[in-house]
Amino acid sequence: MKNYLKKHWKFYCFLIISLLFINILSIYNLDISRKLYIKGEKQKDTSALEDINVGTQVTQTFTAVDNNLEMLLIDFEPYKGNENCGGQVTISVENDKNEVLVQNTITRNYIADNTEYAVYFDKQIDSKGKVYTININFDNLQNYDSFYSVRITEENKFTQNKLFLNGKELESSSIIFQDFYKSPERAYIYHGIMITLNLIVIIISVIIYSKKNIKTENIFLMIAPIICIFFLITMPTFKGHDEYFHWLKAYEVSIGNLSTPIKDGVQGSYMPDAVAIINTEDWTTMTYKDLSDNLSVKLDENKQSVLSPETAAVYSFVQYLPQAIGIFIARHITSIAVLVAYAGRLVNMLCSILLIYLAIKIIPFGKKLLLIPAMIPIAIEGFSSLSPDALTISISFLYIAYILYLAFGKKETIGIAQKIILLIMSVIIALCKIVYIPLVGLILIIPKEKFKNKSNINKIVTFIIIAGIALIVNLIWLAMSSKYLAHFRAGNPIIQLFLLLKNPMKYISMLLYTINLEGDKYLLTLFGSQLGWGELIKLYSIIPYTLAALYCFVGITTEEIKNKFKTYQLVWISLVCLAIIGLIFTSLYIQWTNIGSTSILGVQGRYFLPILPILMLAIGSKIKIKSLYNDEKITKFVGISLLVLNIYTISQIIIVHL
Repeated sequence: MKNYLKKHWKFYCFLIISLLFINILSIYNLDISRKLYIKGEKQKDTSALEDINVGTQVTQTFTAVDNNLEMLLIDFEPYKGNENCGGQVTISVENDKNEVLVQNTITRNYIADNTEYAVYFDKQIDSKGKVYTININFDNLQNYDSFYSVRITEENKFTQNKLFLNGKELESSSIIFQDFYKSPERAYIYHGIMITLNLIVIIISVIIYSKKNIKTENIFLMIAPIICIFFLITMPTFKGHDEYFHWLKAYEVSIGNLSTPIKDGVQGSYMPDAVAIINTEDWTTMTYKDLSDNLSVKLDENKQSVLSPETAAVYSFVQYLPQAIGIFIARHITSIAVLVAYAGRLVNMLCSILLIYLAIKIIPFGKKLLLIPAMIPIAIEGFSSLSPDALTISISFLYIAYILYLAFGKKETIGIAQKIILLIMSVIIALCKIVYIPLVGLILIIPKEKFKNKSNINKIVTFIIIAGIALIVNLIWLAMSSKYLAHFRAGNPIIQLFLLLKNPMKYISMLLYTINLEGDKYLLTLFGSQLGWGELIKLYSIIPYTLAALYCFVGITTEEIKNKFKTYQLVWISLVCLAIIGLIFTSLYIQWTNIGSTSILGVQGRYFLPILPILMLAIGSKIKIKSLYNDEKITKFVGISLLVLNIYTISQIIIVHL
């Protein structure tokens, strides 16, 4: 053991330090979020205490409403920008036995920018029903004219709360404070999940490190299911991007409605009321408690109403087949609506993992350039939710991998079977989102020698036929689904299209302005700075910058992709990527941007995920930087890094929903 540790100490130091860093950061985020506490009700302030002088004493009594009282938040009056204000104040808290639990002395500068002051003390296990006292003593004004004081309410609705100023009771008044009670249940949820996740990550990391000649696709199979399952468990239903509407769309597909009915001007399908009931009225505040409460809601086919998937109605049913299959199976096993939704998530996740595994397995080079984007948090959110992004991203990755397999693999000729596979995937991509249909153009990077008669004509004809069929199928669906646009349009697509055609240069200027204005946001969100519907889960800098740096490092140092593409192949790859980027902006300009807006609205970084691998492959093939480490070590480092980074991501998901 001693010799083993001596030989591998660098790996274990890296793993331990990384885990410590991630967990310390996560725990601090948990602490400042105060999500381990149940908050007492806070009253609204109506005024502030006046005539504060040296020696002024404010006493507030209150009765604890729960056990485990551990913190108070006291509101002071703001004085930012007022230099003629200062002094210091001593704050203490006493229990029902007049024992001092805590005593702090602070200056006004301490709360100059944040007027809420937190007072922590030892947890009062049996606090419920007991009277506690807050003492605030103004000790020293330091020759200032005023000391902006404590906020109060003169409409105190808690009759057990008593406020005294220098020993005299101020009737119907109370200082503005909030009491916090430590929740053992929330602590168990957070620490239980995090300890389990850390242990699993350590075990998998050691296995990856110990394996010799481990393949990239096997690393993916070791890390992806674990991370996706934890995402699936910790991210409550309908907290993914537009997931509630995707749930309604997937459910109606599971009952046989491949397109959303519109009858007498009303859009939607008849579904059990429980399908809508399990969505919390305010999804932004949904917690694990809401989720557990919804476990009692059961599907009742006798109680139905028309439910509309709204914006999701325009999407093809093809995108919802995995989710619909899971929902269909679950409906015949259980009547618990939440479990039915999770079954749809589970099948969506399994389908995505399978497609990406195949993609990494068959791509002839640059496997890590598929592995990393597949493990970006925003991609995992899609895989482990009811989102159609799961199929869009995974089928795009597989399509890119298959094209490169045909172009650079050992197979000498492309026959009918290969063309049929390309056609099927092209149609699926087109039905997922038309903006990605230019991916079909990658067929033109396949060398003519791979086709039977070894001519460019055969290659071009194959491309025209496949692209034509995929485009026709998509246009047919667009014609069918255009009726749904009127139900949610932000602007007028016909007017926007007319403006674009009338003045294309103005549109190009608007596009470039939008990229210049929002480009940093697109990059950060592409690599996972924000998660969830409404971007409520913030990962800030550590995740996106680390993943972006890791991806660039792998892209420019992977030796096997150097000079891999010929000039004409790079030209076609560049045109495909530019066409997709242009279509993304144009579609959102037409369908989502308000008329008169100075920039294009609705663009999100995750929309660029499907082209990320081919873009980095093209960049990496032209940049020649030699790495000091062998490829196997880098592959293992990438796999373990992705595991560790996603610990932080999962911790933030938990914190938001405690």
